[in-house]
Amino acid sequence: MPRPPGVSNDQQVDADVCARAGSTIERHFSVEQLPRLQEAGALDGSRIDVRLRFSLFDDRPAVDGKSSGTLSLRCQRCLQPVAVPIEEQFQVILVQQESADEPGGYEPVVADPAHFDVRWLAEEQALLALPLVPLHAVGECEEAAMPPLGIEEGASPGAQRPFRNLRDLLEK
Repeated sequence: MPRPPGVSNDQQVDADVCARAGSTIERHFSVEQLPRLQEAGALDGSRIDVRLRFSLFDDRPAVDGKSSGTLSLRCQRCLQPVAVPIEEQFQVILVQQESADEPGGYEPVVADPAHFDVRWLAEEQALLALPLVPLHAVGECEEAAMPPLGIEEGASPGAQRPFRNLRDLLEK
C-alpha cells in the first residue's frame, strides 16, 4: 500500500500510543474531506464511516478496520447518480519499510506511527472498494433518456444496416 502523505491535520493519531492502549477510533467523512475519492468520481452526498481498532502485532502498531457508507457515483449506463453501498473489512500493519510478506495476514503500510493519518486510511480503503463500473441494477436506469440499442436518435426506420446479415454470412 502506498505511503500516506505527510500532512498535519486533526485526523492524525499516534498509532503507537493507540496500539499500546488498545484504542478504537471512529470517524465519519463526507466527500468534501476526501479529494482523491472526488477525483475518482464520487459525487456530493457520499459518506464514509470508519472504525479502527488498534493493537500491537510483533511489537508494531496494527489496525483492524471496517469502512462502511454510501458513495454516490455516476452510472455508466444512464449517466445518472447511483448509490453504491460500501462495506469493507481490512487489516493493516504500520511498517518503516515495505517487505514482501507481513506475518498475520496484515497488509503493510509504510507510515510514521507517530503521525498516522486516519483520513488517508479511510480514503484509501474506500478507493479500493470502488466498483470497476458503477451501474444501476438492471431495469432501474432511466431508459427513457437512452435510445434503444442499435437505433440512433433521429435515424429513420429505413436506414442502412450494413452488418445486419453478418451473422448469416459467418455461419455459412
